[in-house]
Amino acid sequence: MIIPEDISTWLKIAGALCTAIGSTLLAWRVKEILKWVVYGLVAHEQSISQIRKILNNQQQTEPLVEGVTKHLIDVESKLGVFLLVLGLVLLAIGMLSTAASYFFVG
Repeated sequence: MIIPEDISTWLKIAGALCTAIGSTLLAWRVKEILKWVVYGLVAHEQSISQIRKILNNQQQTEPLVEGVTKHLIDVESKLGVFLLVLGLVLLAIGMLSTAASYFFVG
């Protein structure tokens, strides 16, 4: 195994690693956020459908869903925001490290 000795190569390696980890974190957070948005939309549509049945004097077939936004805020206010910001910071550090590597002659 060859270990690089110049700072330029180390900055490129660090940049690639930070960019990869940051991109992965961001992709995962976006996937989770979209999942909760879909949950909220499905619950909303189900509740609207059931309210329409009640107003038309029909039998309610499914429950009215309440509290979806509370769960979404709970999920996003804890670890979610930290991971989203961490992903953005790592992405920025990765790009800056890669750019800085071109200023060193190695």
